[in-house]
Amino acid sequence: MSATAPDSASVPGAHRPRSALAPIPLAILCARAVKSALRHGFSGRDILRQIDAMGTRSMLLIAFGMAFFGAVLVEHGASQARPIVGDITIVGPAWFEVMLRDLAPTIAGLLAAVRIGAALSAEIAAMKVSEQLDALELCAGDIHADIVFPRLVAGLIAIPALIVIGTATAELSSAFCALFFYGADGGAFLDSGLVDGCDLFAFALKAFGYALAIPLAAIRCGLDAQGGPGGVGEATTRGVVASSMAVLLLNVILGLILFFCV
Repeated sequence: MSATAPDSASVPGAHRPRSALAPIPLAILCARAVKSALRHGFSGRDILRQIDAMGTRSMLLIAFGMAFFGAVLVEHGASQARPIVGDITIVGPAWFEVMLRDLAPTIAGLLAAVRIGAALSAEIAAMKVSEQLDALELCAGDIHADIVFPRLVAGLIAIPALIVIGTATAELSSAFCALFFYGADGGAFLDSGLVDGCDLFAFALKAFGYALAIPLAAIRCGLDAQGGPGGVGEATTRGVVASSMAVLLLNVILGLILFFCV
């Protein structure tokens, strides 16, 4: 007579993954990481290694993805604008401002969330289910100082750099397509005449906001992993979803704040 293992969702007290986007637990995780790093120290070599893993290995995805995004957006924009304005050169400066302030940082942030969120959550989940984190604590290590903090610092450095690269690639791709496919003045799509300090502040705020939210959400999902390989896969999926949702939610929240306060 064969016995069927009960579904974990139906077992009282079974592990249920917590919401990866709950703001208070994320703030506590960040604060504990900073506090532990200041108390126990941290490895600069680990930070550099994580910058390479997040930044260098994600650069091609961000650059090519944003180049295609800029080209496709110009194609759709031109098909809508040409019947009205004729020469799409006239919309170039406004195009540059919208891309810089909102579209480019958010789309680049989503691409970074997919790549970095998957990598971080899978790595930490594998360490959790294989009891490497428990072994670290038994050896007088500190998870928050040795694991969490280097990845947060690396994210704050690598992700804004990726967003800057992605934004520049999208703008250049837009100018190239406008010039060679629609006969417009490509330089108009690189004209920063309408850009002011508020636009630059919005870009920086979103870039660094995404840079903090993406690794925090992914790390939280990795630390919540349970079970064997199935748990790693589930944590990876949750990490990608949580990181992407963090970018979208921050975009809405920051957009509203900037609209009413700046």
